[in-house]
Amino acid sequence: MKRFTIIVAVLLSIFLLGSETFGQRRTSSSPRSTYKSTPSYKVPSYKSYAAPKKQTYDIGGTKYISGERYKSTGLPKVERSESAKRDFLKSQGFKTLPRGYEVDHVVPLSKGGADKPSNMQLLPKEVHKQKTATERRKK
Repeated sequence: MKRFTIIVAVLLSIFLLGSETFGQRRTSSSPRSTYKSTPSYKVPSYKSYAAPKKQTYDIGGTKYISGERYKSTGLPKVERSESAKRDFLKSQGFKTLPRGYEVDHVVPLSKGGADKPSNMQLLPKEVHKQKTATERRKK
């Protein structure tokens, strides 16, 4: 019973004293002054950390990323074109990529293939995975 009385007394004091027990400061030293809520920490400001835009150059309608090369062939890296992929899907009669399929480059970009609809084909995911693995083994 004594423990219950102590718990009730503590809860009552927290309730009656209000916000002072939760780390808020008084605005003046007088005991009857009103309490003002001030945060004891600064709210961090979050910035958008988007990746910096990479420098590219264009040769024959294909954009290459400056200073980057494929490890397998040493050729310059191609910047993938979403519009070329969209145009390819449209030419095949699709608005979006069908479920279970991926767009593949007939001649891989790493081996000098163009990122154009004429160099693209639609393959099931498993077949695309096998084709890519085979191309990487050939070097």
